[in-house]
Amino acid sequence: MSSIRKVFPIVLSIQLTLTVGITSWISFVAGEGSVRKLTLQLCDSLTYRVAEQIHSYFEDSVKINQALVTALRNGGVNPNNITQVQKDIFDKSRELGINNTFYYGNEQGSFVGLTPQDPSRSKFLLQIRNDSTAPNRSNYELSQNGEQVKLLNNEVYDHRTRPWYVEAKKSRRSIWSSIFVSATDGELTTTKATPIYSAEGALLGVVGLNVSMKQIKQFMLEMRPSKPWNLFLVGENGSLVASTSDEPLFQKEGNIIKQLEMSKSKDPKLLKVGLMVQEQFGGFNNLKTAQTFEFESNGEKYIVSTRKLSEDLQLNWTVGIIVPKYIFMQEIDNNNRITLIIIVIMLAINILIGLLIASWLLLPIKKLMIAAKEIETDSFDPDGLTKITTRNDELGQMARVIQVMGSTISDRNQGMKSQLKKLREENDKAKKIAMSASSGQNNSLQSILSRSRSARSK
Repeated sequence: MSSIRKVFPIVLSIQLTLTVGITSWISFVAGEGSVRKLTLQLCDSLTYRVAEQIHSYFEDSVKINQALVTALRNGGVNPNNITQVQKDIFDKSRELGINNTFYYGNEQGSFVGLTPQDPSRSKFLLQIRNDSTAPNRSNYELSQNGEQVKLLNNEVYDHRTRPWYVEAKKSRRSIWSSIFVSATDGELTTTKATPIYSAEGALLGVVGLNVSMKQIKQFMLEMRPSKPWNLFLVGENGSLVASTSDEPLFQKEGNIIKQLEMSKSKDPKLLKVGLMVQEQFGGFNNLKTAQTFEFESNGEKYIVSTRKLSEDLQLNWTVGIIVPKYIFMQEIDNNNRITLIIIVIMLAINILIGLLIASWLLLPIKKLMIAAKEIETDSFDPDGLTKITTRNDELGQMARVIQVMGSTISDRNQGMKSQLKKLREENDKAKKIAMSASSGQNNSLQSILSRSRSARSK
């Protein structure tokens, strides 16, 4: 049978370990659930804010575009007078703080566009095409007062062949053009293009305001919490419009520019998300207003949160966020490691405490066992239990009982030994007397026999 000294600490440690382990497991599961819920809320919140920022950017572009359209339609600005249009565009650019290329091109081939060259708007790029420059477009540096500083270059350009003009003319309404590469900065761009018609219904020209995907990418870079977060904007057909990834968004083969679909991106995470959306939802066009899901890539788990841009923009585009799950789980993993270390330390402490408690409890019991042995061997010493008898617990009570019992038994044994000794002494004395009497009788008999023999011989 195992010793209580060994069993007691083990039983105590197992009980404490199970209690702490189950409590820690419940805490971990609850913590992981709370972290996951908070993670999804945070991702959705950030996606919403990014979508709102992009929406605001597009909405401002719509308002600026509409301001010039209104002036051209109500006669405040003559659509056929490029100089007058240039002045109005310049005034509106400074008044409204426009950062994008703002322009107007008419059906006769005249064009005027203005692009701020720095945040302070101390310089502008003026692009103008008229009868004297056709088929070229002249690019001038313009001062903050609207004066031409110098001619930068001439380039062959006809706005009537550009996507924004062709699509607006065809649709006969205000549109967002298909994504194209801007001839000004070589970046992916869409245009808020609005056609202007005469009272007779004849097309006069198209007002355009470029929305650069480069600026949207800058918004995303500024809004993402850290580098591991990857933000993206994808068009209705699944083509990448903007992304915080360094991978290119389009390929150029000669004069042909091909925008990359997300499902064919060179970025592995974007590629994975693009393929998942294609397989599970049939494309980004079929995603809900807000969607959150998870995927795994190269052994790493990621969370994806997507949100559609507001419908009033008439753009079926989707904003998305890809974030490694470890960013949110790192804290709870650290807590789990700390908890495990604490459990191990507490287990060791508990075992040590168990051993000390066992020693504290078993030492008096051991002394009681020794006292019992002493009683058995008739060597009991009552003073050996004096320290234990001072205790007020059950062990003290037992020690007092054993002390009294041991003393009683010892006294009785001593009395019995004394009586036995006395009996032995008396027995020995009786034997001696008997032996003496027997010896005297033998001598008398011998004397009688001798006298008898002597008489017969006479």
